[in-house]
Amino acid sequence: MKITLTGSIGNINKHLIPELMKKGHEVKIISSKPEKQKEIEALGAKAAIGKIEDLDFLTSGFEGADIVYCMEAPGNFMDPHFDLFSAIAKLGNNFAGAIRKTGVRRVVHLSSIGAHR
Repeated sequence: MKITLTGSIGNINKHLIPELMKKGHEVKIISSKPEKQKEIEALGAKAAIGKIEDLDFLTSGFEGADIVYCMEAPGNFMDPHFDLFSAIAKLGNNFAGAIRKTGVRRVVHLSSIGAHR
């Protein structure tokens, strides 16, 4: 299967990617950090570098996937102007828009908000 994961190679994906690769899946990792590309590719996955806040980028990242894993990471809670609800609503709308546009039928959605506690 072709599987696209958001969340770069954080706490979940760094363990999930090797398991998926061992099972013969084709894995694409969406990361906003260009410096993670070599590490992603060293795991055998394809890197897609960009921002999930960019609907066009996210849609291209989901294109051709059988399954997408959508993770919402916490924002900068130290920023007094950070609006959690607006940020999550925008990400949710982007995930939904990219899923609709690409026709992906299998989705795993996880919010990591509060996981740092």
